Formats: sequence, structure tokens, C-alpha cells
Amino acid sequence: MDTSLIKKIFFLLCIMHVVFQFSKTHAQNPVIDSLQTILKTAKEDTNKAIILNALSYNLALISDYQKSLEYAQSAQLLSKKIKFKKGEARACKIMGSDYLNQGDFQKAEESFLTSLKINNETGAKKGIADCNNNLGITHYYQSNYPEALKNYFDALKIYESLGDKKGIADTYGNMGIVYMEQGNLKEALKNYFASLQLQEKIGDKRGAGNAYNNIGIIYHQQGNYSEALKNYSKALELRQELEDKAGIAGSYNNIGSMYSKLNNYPQAFKFFLSALKIATEIGFKEQIVSSNINLAGVNIKLKKYADAKQQLDSALSLSKEIMSNDAIKESYNGLANLDSATGNWKAAYDHNKLYILYRDSLINDENTKKTVQTQMQYEFDKKESLTQANQDKKDAIALQEKQKQKLITYAVSAGLMLVMLLSIFIFRSYRQKQKANIIITKQKEVVEEKNRQITDSITYALRIQTAILPPTRLVKQYLDNSFILYLPKDIVAGDFYWMESVECADVPMNQFADQIILFAACDCTGHGVSGAMVSVVCHNALNRAVKEFGLTQPAAILNKVGELVVENFSKSEAEVKDGMDASLCAYFPKTKVLHWAGANSPLWIVRNGGVIETKADKQPIGKFDNMHAFTHHEFQLQNNDCIYIFSDGFADQFGGAKQKKLTRKKFKELLLNMQHISFGEQGKELEKFITNYRNNTEQVDDILVLGVKV
Repeated sequence: MDTSLIKKIFFLLCIMHVVFQFSKTHAQNPVIDSLQTILKTAKEDTNKAIILNALSYNLALISDYQKSLEYAQSAQLLSKKIKFKKGEARACKIMGSDYLNQGDFQKAEESFLTSLKINNETGAKKGIADCNNNLGITHYYQSNYPEALKNYFDALKIYESLGDKKGIADTYGNMGIVYMEQGNLKEALKNYFASLQLQEKIGDKRGAGNAYNNIGIIYHQQGNYSEALKNYSKALELRQELEDKAGIAGSYNNIGSMYSKLNNYPQAFKFFLSALKIATEIGFKEQIVSSNINLAGVNIKLKKYADAKQQLDSALSLSKEIMSNDAIKESYNGLANLDSATGNWKAAYDHNKLYILYRDSLINDENTKKTVQTQMQYEFDKKESLTQANQDKKDAIALQEKQKQKLITYAVSAGLMLVMLLSIFIFRSYRQKQKANIIITKQKEVVEEKNRQITDSITYALRIQTAILPPTRLVKQYLDNSFILYLPKDIVAGDFYWMESVECADVPMNQFADQIILFAACDCTGHGVSGAMVSVVCHNALNRAVKEFGLTQPAAILNKVGELVVENFSKSEAEVKDGMDASLCAYFPKTKVLHWAGANSPLWIVRNGGVIETKADKQPIGKFDNMHAFTHHEFQLQNNDCIYIFSDGFADQFGGAKQKKLTRKKFKELLLNMQHISFGEQGKELEKFITNYRNNTEQVDDILVLGVKV
């Protein structure tokens, strides 16, 4: 290999960032021109493959993805011909990035997988990590969030083992994007700031620009527009400095979205149009879709419906072409909004139905659980590696100490031959005591380690159980004036609350008032781990009764849940009689009608200073002698009515001066006495009361209270 030629190429790549500071026209890019000049006289060897890859990489940096792809394909063919594995892997990775930027996710994934296979064969850890990161990005654009997060954690493990700060920083940023898409803004912001800190430390302006942009998106979603604009502007400044056209288009779209939120539509339209122009110029299909959707939103506000229709149709067609479920979802949402604005209710219903279908496919319980499990596995593996390293260190110290002890023993034995018998006796006694101490110490360590493992496993189980509970934002979305008091006795609980929104038949889906809000307070047999395991079965049965069997009447739902629970437990060879008590409501916001059914758990409605109590059927959900169908109840609610459903945990707590059970009677009096305070404070007051009542007394059961005000 010609080392002088390699040095020239390396020098050109090193000065690339400096050249970009002063070069404002891509047609006259000195780095690209120099590489093309060298290419003309290059022989068909590894040097030429390196030059082709370098040309491809630099063309991608200025967003000329088509030319970049052509050079990368040439580099791949040449590298394969001369069996230059490193060059072939590099070319496939660049090709994948070019396909990704052009919106061809299938070809991008194929290219990254080919590169990953070659890197695995050659043992190139850095290449393996890079390919996993790129596969994560590809799966993210395809809206496969659990798989994307798995790829990112696989990459992060390798980058951390290599001490690759750039790789770690980029991976943190990518992980933050997945968390943001799933609504976990706290975890997203944590990853973005970690990425920004590392990017600035290593002086990577492109990475820092991406981090500033993502942080701006979080503040934008939180309504903190001043901080959002500050971060967007910093990102745009860095991207313009690097002439990163794809990044500039993204920044324009984000800034335009912020102005649209502030109802400054002329300014928003200006930024969206600039983003579309750049994205079209470089063939960045993802940004073309986003720009068209954003422009359509502004045109709907300005009543330019024909322009909005054209832009949304274009966005939907291109979204399907690049197979981006997220973009398809947003296109249907835009069409639903357009149909509503023009009074086309039938089309609005159809488009909104498709929007919800795609939305639910992106963010659902299964994806959330997969995301939590992936993060848990990463943290567990990391902890195991650290534990093993500490143990190896302890073993080495113990071995060194043992060898030292032997030397001392031999020296004493040689120097004290006259008292050999006594020395042997003392030494044997010492060894026996030492062995006994070692055995005791090891047994203690084993017990402590097992306790830690059990606690860690239960803590992980809590995270999975928490993932199936409806998030606070969803509860507040459907039941704004409400509270939930949820205090498990142990780390995990047998109690759980459940919520689902179901549309009424034959009405437009975008009218929230015509939906049925289903919510329940459930108490499964036992508490702790056993109760939590039963709660997973019962929670799944509730979801199936509504989503699979299409039931909306509480009594019918409880009947079906009972069948499903018995069916699940009947598969066991041993007789299982576990089940749950439940209080299940179906609320119609438009008519203020409430349907209800209960299994051993009542319904309380506080109205005009009194409590209307409806008793539940005296039977659980599950296997039970003399089981009958649950009773259906209907109520016409009034303004300021307060609905309370709960498990028996609150009333069953012991405490007070005489360590007595609280009882439901006192619980009812407590609720009546706090009707004068806001509903948002009632949950806090109940928690404060039960904590003070128990004092230092152990909590005897899980506590769950759910309150809703009409």
C-alpha cells in the first residue's frame, strides 16, 4: 500500500472542518476536488477503495446523497473484488446512511446488516457499534421503537468498553429521541443533556447541533418557548456553520412549528417553506413529508384548503413510499383536521380512525413493556459486569494474601525447628479458624447477594407493572378533575387502576364528548409479588374484554373478565382460585350518564353533602361457587357530583391512639369533610391522613382510591 498516498488522504480529512469554515459553494469544495484529482490516477487497489469511501463520506456531509451513494457503491464493488473487508464494511455503512437520508429504509437496513456481518467476521468492535447505532436509527424511522432501543443499548455497551466518547454521545442522543417519541420527556431530556455535554467536550459541532435541536423540541413540547427558541437558534447556527443542509431543514421546521404554536402563521409559513425547499433540493424525503404536513397546518388556519389538501396528499403518498408509520399517522391527522374545518364529517371520521390506528400501533402497552425490558436488561448486564470485576479484584487480593501467608509459615517453621510440634499445632488451629471465617464470610456474602438479587428483581418487576398502568397524562386527558391515590404495601402491588377510552357508535371520533371513558379500581388476591402476578392476568383480561370482544357495558366486561381469568388459571394442574374485586365505571361525558358494576367493591357518589352508596355483587371475579351475572347500574349524574371507587386497603389500615382499624364509615366521613377543598388536593390530603393515622404501624394492605368530579 502506498503510505504517502494514505497520508495525503488523511491530511485532507483532517483539514476538512477548517475548509468548510471558508468554503461557501459546494461546487468548489477543495477536499472533494482534491480527492477526485487523486482518484484519476489511483490503481485498482486498497488505496482507491479508501479514496472512493472518503469521497462518498464528504459528499454526504454536504447532503449530496445521490453522488455519495454512487461512490460508495463503487468502493463496495472494488473492496469485494480485492477482498478488502474493512473497505467493504465502510462502503456498506455509508450506503446505508445515504439510503436512510433518501428515505429508503429497507435498503438502508440491508446495507447496515451487511456491514455488521463483515465487522463481526473481522472483530472490528467500533464498526459493530456503529452499525448497531445506524440500525437503531433505521428502526426508529420505521417506528419500531423497542428494536431501535435494543440496537442503541447494544452499541452503547461497546462504546463504553472502548471509551469512545463520540459514540457514547451520539447514542445518548439517539436514545433520547426514542424516549421522546414514547412521551417519556424526563428520560429524553436526561439523555440529550448527557449527549450535549460529551459533544461539546470533544468539540463535535454537528453532534452538539443535534443535541441543542433535540433539547429545543422537549422545551417546545413543554410550552417553554423562550428556551425552545434559544436551543433551536443555537442548533441552526452550528448547522449553518457546517453547511449541513439536512440539519438546517430540520431546524427550519422546528422553528416554524414554534411560531405556529404562537399563532404567528406568516412567520411559520416562511420557515416551513424554506425547509421544504432545502429538503426537496437534497432529496431528504423525511423532511419533505414533515414540511408538507406543517405547511398544510398553516394553510388550514389561513383557510387555504385546496393548498392544504394538495400538501397532505403529497405527504401521505411519500410517507407510504418510505414506510414511515409516524409520518403516515401525522398525514391522516392533518387530513382529519382539514375535513373537520371544511365540514366533511364522514371523511373526518374515516381519516381520524386511521390516525388512531397508526397512533396506537406506535405507542402501546407491548412496545412500552419492550422498551422497559430492554433498558432493564442493559442496566442488569452493566451491573453484572461491575460485580464480576469487583469479585475478580477481591480474588486476586485473597490469592496474594494466601501466598504471603505461606511464606510466613515456611519461614517460621524453618526458624523454629525445636518447637515444631507446637508450631504445627498453632498453625493447624489458625488454618481451621481461617477456613471457618472464610466459610462464614462467603455464606454471609451469598445471603446478601441473593437478597440484593431478589430486591433488584422485584424492583424491575415494579417498573414493568408501572408500565401497564395508564400514565398520569392520559388520566388527566380524559378525566381532568380527578385524583389517584396509589400506595402499594410492598414494592409491587395486587391493586391496580385501569382506564380505556372507547368511541360511541355512529359519531365522529374527533368529538371527545362522544367517547366512553372506562375506568376501574381493582384489588387482586394477595399483595406483593403474588398479587402483582395475578394483576397482570386480570389487567390483560380487562384489555381483551374491551379491545378484542368490543364490550363497553361494565357488567358485561366483568362477566367476560371472569371467564378469561378462570380460563387462564384452569390451565394449571393445581386448582387456582385467585381473582380480583373490582369497581368498574363507564362515563359518557356528553350526557353525564354513568354505567357501573362491581365485584365486592361499592360505588360512592357524593352529592349535596351526602353519600349515595351502591353496593356491589357479593362475588369476586374468578372461580367462585354459585357465580351469577353481574348487575348493571345506570345513573344520571349532576354537576359537582363526586365519584369514588376504591379497594378495601384504605379502610382496613390500623392506627390511631388505640391501634384500631379505620373502617369504611370513618373513610366516608373523611371524604364528606374534605368536599370544600379542590379535587387536586383531595388525593394529597388522603395520603397525609392515612400516613399520620398509621404513624409507625406497618401498612397491612395495598391502598387504591380513585376520585372523579363531574
